Amino acid sequence: MLTNEEVHYCSKCAMETKHIVVLVRDEPEKNQFKDFLKGFIKSVAVGAFEATMDDFSRHSICEQCGKKTINDNLT
Repeated sequence: MLTNEEVHYCSKCAMETKHIVVLVRDEPEKNQFKDFLKGFIKSVAVGAFEATMDDFSRHSICEQCGKKTINDNLT
């Protein structure tokens, strides 16, 4: 799990607050062979690092109120 701190607007606090940003690995599917095959094809096509980045979700947590936001969009 990777963590970082950033300043974002919190809708619950209604102001700019410090947030802890955490990368969380998504749960794998039940079929291990299918997961292996899908990962192998992705790593051959785009490289190992880029292929594994799809397996993470970006969560930001407000330090003041504790509101958790999942930010999976690419910016």
